[in-house]
Amino acid sequence: MDEALRKRLNRFRKLDTIDLRIDYLRPGISDHFELRAEIMRLGSRVASTRMEFLGADGKLLSTEAGAYIVS
Repeated sequence: MDEALRKRLNRFRKLDTIDLRIDYLRPGISDHFELRAEIMRLGSRVASTRMEFLGADGKLLSTEAGAYIVS
């Protein structure tokens, strides 16, 4: 994490998916949704991510876990 933020973000310009898992927990019908995303680990070649998709009432609608090759 010693890299500057702009340099780290620039590495995500080109990425390929290694693994992607989405768990759909319940249907979402609303005018408003919230997405939370987090980079769990950013290595020199692989990034691991986690996301949560929530409805307007705060209920968890789906989750995602992914691994990506970054350039």
